[in-house]
Formats: sequence, C-alpha cells, structure tokens
Amino acid sequence: MYLIKILDAKPKSFSILLSICLIALIGLIDYHIPPDISVSIFYLCPIGLATWKAGNCTGLLISIISSITWFIVNPRPINYYSHFLVPYWNTIVNLAFFLFTNYLISELKFTLKNLEKLARTDALTGLTNRMFFMELAKHEINKALRHQETLTFAYIDIDDFKKINDQFGHNVGDNLLCLVAEASKSTLRKIDIIARIGGDEFAILLPRTSYESAEIVLHRVQRLLLESMNQKGFSVTVSIGAITFNNPPNSVSDMIEKADNLMYFAKKQGKNLLQHELSVTLQDAT
Repeated sequence: MYLIKILDAKPKSFSILLSICLIALIGLIDYHIPPDISVSIFYLCPIGLATWKAGNCTGLLISIISSITWFIVNPRPINYYSHFLVPYWNTIVNLAFFLFTNYLISELKFTLKNLEKLARTDALTGLTNRMFFMELAKHEINKALRHQETLTFAYIDIDDFKKINDQFGHNVGDNLLCLVAEASKSTLRKIDIIARIGGDEFAILLPRTSYESAEIVLHRVQRLLLESMNQKGFSVTVSIGAITFNNPPNSVSDMIEKADNLMYFAKKQGKNLLQHELSVTLQDAT
C-alpha cells in the first residue's frame, strides 16, 4: 500500500521508465538462468505498472517490448526445436498472454473508476452525494481553520416539492431536481462545492467567501433558479439558509445544522427567502 501511494505521487514518465528498467532486469535474469526455467510471468510486473499508471496504450507498448526482450534473451540452437517456427510461435503466445493481461488491468481500472464515481455521485442529478460532500466539507473546514479564511455554507430546499410529485408524478419531480442542480452549478466557481444532500435538499459550500460576497452569489443562485424553473413551467420557489463563518466549527454536522435551522426559519417567514447570517465568535468580537 505504501509503495502504491509513492507511485501515485510520481508522474507517468517515472512509471514508464521504471517499467523499462524492470524489463531490462528481468531480461538479464532470464538470460543467465538455465533455459528450462521460465520467468515469463515476471514480465507482468512492468506491464501491470505501465498499464495502471500510464494507460492502455502504454501497457500495449510495454507488452510488445517484454515479448521482444523474452525472444532476444532466450536464444536456442536451430536443432533445439522440432520446427524452426516454434520460437516465433512461443513469442506470439507470450505476447497474447501479455496483451490479455494488459486488457484485464485496463478494464479493472475503468471499473474501479466508475465504482468510485458512483460512490461519490448522486445518481439522479450527477452532483456530489451526501457522503462525499461530508468528506469535502471537512477538508475545506480544516483549510479554513489552518489559513484563517472565511467559509460560507448554504442549504437549499425546494418549497412545496411534495405537491409537485403528488400532482405531476415523480418523473416531473426528478426533472425539477435536475434543473435545480444544473442551474445552481452553472453560476458557481470551480472551487465551490454543490451537493444533493437528500430528497429536494441541496448544499452549497463556498470556500474563501466573505459574507458580502456570499450574499451576492446566493441571491444570484436564487434568482437564476426561479428564472430557470419559470421557463420550464414550474411554479415553485426555493428557501435558502446560509451562514458565513469567520471561524468555522470543527464538525460538519454542526455547520449543516446551523444552515438547516436558518433554512426552516426562511420557510416559516413565508418561503422563497434567503436567510443569511454571519457567525461571529467571541474571538472575532474582541
């Protein structure tokens, strides 16, 4: 595991160079051991490394280099084989074995990436899901505390969303959720984080954003959401609870709870509102 972390931190060129060096080492060993001992399987190490780190095409090239190396370091007299084409056939078989391994590793990597994406993504909207958002939010909190930066968290809820599902069906409700996700995402920065927390509730995290800047961003998000929903014929509104921290809490749950309470307060005040507060600690007040 430690070795994998080291390799992940290195550029692709390092893995390619390391793969070539491993081929040379294995070829040297293969050349000096008795001819009846096969070490072909060890060529899978550089092939696997190159495929995993540098991609399928690089793995293909390393597979070919490994086969050529095996052929060169295993010279035999002409009368050693029953037919002069046997060594070439053996080389082709080795190459096929190497290429098949390269294919399997590529497919495994592709599958694992998809599974990782599914584990972090909300299946309906394509946004970050709740579990991964909690990880990202904790990371941003730690950065904000370390660098003494402001952090704004907003909780968005679609007003009367249940009525949409009851009146028009869940397919229409799903379309509305996707619309909210797309419209909200389009107005945010790359460093901002938006997630679907559950049901019709969304969360937005704005790193390094002051109260005044967050106020502008959140009003823009609310206005764009209303315009987008009206254009699509949805007569619904959103309530937003937001809080800007000069000194964010250590717990992500505490941060969510504060914004959630503000969001429900906005609903009680008549819905379609932004309730935004600045969290000031005793240290900030002094």
